[in-house]
Amino acid sequence: MLRAAARRVLPLGTRRALERWLGLDHDVSSGFEILLDDVHPKLLLGWKDRRVAERQDMAFAPVLQQMREGRPREDFTTLAAAVRLTGAKAPLIVEVGCGSAWNAEVLTRLWNRPFRYIGMDYSPAMIALARRRDSQRPYLVGDATALPLRDRSCDILLSGTILMHLLGYQAAIQESRRVARRWCIFHTVPVMAGRKTTLLEKRAYGSPTIEVIFNEAELRRLFEEAGLRVRHVLPNIDDDLEDILGERTVTKTFLCEVDG
Repeated sequence: MLRAAARRVLPLGTRRALERWLGLDHDVSSGFEILLDDVHPKLLLGWKDRRVAERQDMAFAPVLQQMREGRPREDFTTLAAAVRLTGAKAPLIVEVGCGSAWNAEVLTRLWNRPFRYIGMDYSPAMIALARRRDSQRPYLVGDATALPLRDRSCDILLSGTILMHLLGYQAAIQESRRVARRWCIFHTVPVMAGRKTTLLEKRAYGSPTIEVIFNEAELRRLFEEAGLRVRHVLPNIDDDLEDILGERTVTKTFLCEVDG
């Protein structure tokens, strides 16, 4: 409630000072603003910050513990459901935007089927944490808009909560389709029905970065143009930004099948 009210009445600089004073600037997401000008280069580097990687990893620790205790969060159960719906047997899953690799554990516990897994992230700090967490699987530094993988090299390409953080999201969708033999999962994508796709500036774990809120019809057209057919749309964890965008936003996971 405090943040919603502050967005409406306080200038940006005052709000950020207040967030720092209250210790909110290190939260998952804070300080949202609609971007009306060109994107400053610093906004494209926020997720490479070592401190961001460490803060994100610490933020997921209690959520993962809840899952281990039998209380998985909705985005975890949604991911397992999406993979289950592919019907794949012992697939090779490549996750782009793997962070510190928590989804490998999510799938191990909640899908509970054999699978092979390769994690990839453009942040060396994220990959270092992933290798520390799980030394048995391969982890690579790579860019979602130019994947260092051969055509049709995996059974399932998992875009793991990354599409909304990419200025080059169109290229990332095309690359996902190129690398996948049959299935692409675009996990945790914020969408809205009326407003056109909108770019926001925010602070993620204290670092300035961007977030893309997609017009769902526009996003579906991008999938279709890339040669992907949406087979299932699953509800995801709630994160409504109506107070910023003027209309309700929801988060969804899209299971897409490669066309042909």
